[in-house]
Amino acid sequence: MNSTVQKSYVLGSSDRCDRCGAEALVMVTGLNGCLMFCGHHYNKIIDNAVGYDKIMKFAVTITDERDKIN
Repeated sequence: MNSTVQKSYVLGSSDRCDRCGAEALVMVTGLNGCLMFCGHHYNKIIDNAVGYDKIMKFAVTITDERDKIN
C-alpha cells in the first residue's frame, strides 16, 4: 500500500516579504502583529546573533514554509 503525506501550507503566493516584496515563506507572529519574510531575509536575521535574539523575543509563533522551494 502506497500512502502519500500531503503538507498543507498557510502562506500563499500573495503573501509578500516585508523587506523586499518577494514571496513570503516565513511568518513570525507576535503580540503586536506579524512579520513576513522571504527565505533569504529570514536566514539573514536568524544567522545574526542580535537579529536572532530580537526575532525570538518578538515571536509567539513562527510559520516556516521554506521547504516549499526544496
